[in-house]
Amino acid sequence: MRLKDGDFYTDSRNGKVYRLNEDDKGSWYMSMRDDDKPTRTSGRDMMKLLNRFYTKMNDS
Repeated sequence: MRLKDGDFYTDSRNGKVYRLNEDDKGSWYMSMRDDDKPTRTSGRDMMKLLNRFYTKMNDS
């Protein structure tokens, strides 16, 4: 699995759609429009989180 800035994922716990983002320091976070302060994490931890709780949305 590769992380890609801008991909969209659906959270299996609440059905909401989030966007995967990478900041200028190489940290990753999931965001929504109304998210004020998302939690940032390393790429390895983000991959674990995505595999556990999220489903990637199709690009089309």
